[in-house]
Amino acid sequence: MDNPITRGRGRPGKPLDKKAEGRSRVDRDADNLQLQQLEEKDVVSSVANVLSDLCGPGEWMPMEKLHAVLVDKYSSVWHHSRVRRYLTSEEWPGPESKGKPWYGLLMLLRKYPEHFVINTRSKGRVTLEFVSLVSLLS
Repeated sequence: MDNPITRGRGRPGKPLDKKAEGRSRVDRDADNLQLQQLEEKDVVSSVANVLSDLCGPGEWMPMEKLHAVLVDKYSSVWHHSRVRRYLTSEEWPGPESKGKPWYGLLMLLRKYPEHFVINTRSKGRVTLEFVSLVSLLS
């Protein structure tokens, strides 16, 4: 018998349990958020390690150089989705990301001003970003 409530759900004869479906969606969303936060924490930790290894007190690193170091060090270690998200501009369409494969990484670092300081310099149409650890500038 064709029931519009269960059609296409693979559960013939069982009414759809809206509460259970809503809970599982909420649980899935919470799990995804937790995974994203763990991924961000891991990337932030990797960036902090690179900066503390390569920069002295009061020094800034160009985003372009930081990106190159991270690609060299982590592109074969990190999952391809993480590489795409933070080390390419594939997931960041728009003119501001053009020519900046580190754009996703820059957006992530801006979410953590307690750890990173970003300095932007513009000359004509060229904008350069530099990053340092808060602890190196204090």
